[in-house]
Amino acid sequence: MMKIRDYEARDLERVLDITIAAWQPIFASFRKLLGEKVFSTVYPDWQAEKHRQLSEQCAGKYGATVRVAELNGKVVGFIIYYCNASTGIGEISHNAVDPDYQHQGIATLMYPAVLAEMKAQGMRCAQVSTGGDPSHAPARRAYEKAGFDRALPSVNYYQEL
Repeated sequence: MMKIRDYEARDLERVLDITIAAWQPIFASFRKLLGEKVFSTVYPDWQAEKHRQLSEQCAGKYGATVRVAELNGKVVGFIIYYCNASTGIGEISHNAVDPDYQHQGIATLMYPAVLAEMKAQGMRCAQVSTGGDPSHAPARRAYEKAGFDRALPSVNYYQEL
């Protein structure tokens, strides 16, 4: 049975494992798009950086709230979000579903649960950021399915020196 529950410290290693597995194709795409020299400069150790970011967020740094998706006792996804009471904006941060469990409706359950929590905390709108490259297409589809219907385009340019 699937349930969305509060993150517990014992979930950290599983969250980190899911993060690396889920982001692997994204960073492989970045490597192709940027070329080795620029990629290795911009992302010298992306796995260590993701570990640092997620460890801090899971520890509640900057007021992060973390929820996990659990299926039959196993953590198969997670979602991290922030609520800014002064702006009324809730922001979904890192989130992922274990690649072995994708396309089973897990994200479809996680997003509404977190959006409802944001609304209950007085947020007036929610935002999430993602990439515009092909490796982020599944994330864009998931966010649109969850009701995100407005986007501001953004581009990051790089140049070898």
